[in-house]
Amino acid sequence: MTGRSYAQTLRALKESYRRGHDGSTVDEMLARLGEGPALFTDAGATSTCEDSTCEEREGGLCWGYERDCTEDNRLFVPRCDGSPKPWAQTMEGKMELFWTQADFGYVKKVVDSLAILCSPKGKIAEGASQLICSAQLRYCRARNLYMDLRRYRQMTEKQGTYRSFLEDIFEEGEIGGNCELDINRLRDNARHKSPLQSWYAELGGYSSVDFKVKEGEQCDEIVTRPTVFIKLDAVVNMYHHFCDFFNIYASQHVNGSFSDDVQIVIWDTTLSKEFRDPFIETWRAFTRHPVMKLAQFQGKRVSRLLRCVSRTSFSPCWLACNKASTIILI
Repeated sequence: MTGRSYAQTLRALKESYRRGHDGSTVDEMLARLGEGPALFTDAGATSTCEDSTCEEREGGLCWGYERDCTEDNRLFVPRCDGSPKPWAQTMEGKMELFWTQADFGYVKKVVDSLAILCSPKGKIAEGASQLICSAQLRYCRARNLYMDLRRYRQMTEKQGTYRSFLEDIFEEGEIGGNCELDINRLRDNARHKSPLQSWYAELGGYSSVDFKVKEGEQCDEIVTRPTVFIKLDAVVNMYHHFCDFFNIYASQHVNGSFSDDVQIVIWDTTLSKEFRDPFIETWRAFTRHPVMKLAQFQGKRVSRLLRCVSRTSFSPCWLACNKASTIILI
């Protein structure tokens, strides 16, 4: 399947299940964590067919990670045949392993581990910030995030101009927000620090700043569109690159929004501002805007209502890729 046809297919699928950003505050969104997108809530019963036998289910279908989703109402329940070994001791264990590692059970694990790392000082609408992450910072969501990239070129040239995943690029005060930081909880999530496993290398230096980010007094540029940061595996390899798209899709479920009115920024710490991708058409399934690179903000102090979604290690790709998260900025 070409990148164009894949994008058209995925767009059509997502259009059927779309739930756009509804303007909720982060606090309201946090209160709903685990409820998941209301993708199957049409009135009336939902018709399902299994083994050529159809039955009516009341209440609609759900993905499986929502708090009120029962197994009877799940869109898909894994069925396994053959011996459970060597994967598990029982067939039930084998199905549970598949559910939690290669299905929406993994999304549930991410949702269940979400915690507030930095609580807002006042109202978010007035410039207060917030940082919410899953275990080991594999997925993060932020509001009113501040980044100082004025040392970007200096840092890149010092560590290696062509390296895509430089670590510890921020010094104290160069990334953070106007919120009360739980530094101990942040440091407790440092065990998966590496380029494609978590966002700790980028957010480990997150600081509490004493100015309201939304006012922009300390900023050279303010980004107002919901933004997604993602670290890519390898765009030249179809298998590895489509793990990237699986990860974004899974992150959308964790985030509870499928809007394509978002800005996607490739977190690539090289100096190149040009983004080339043989599957460039596929990005249209996720955004209606041109994909950007981090280098396009070099030399600036940038703020934004951010949501960090780690490049979640999800889907069958998880077993082979074991990737990190995506950062989504709201």
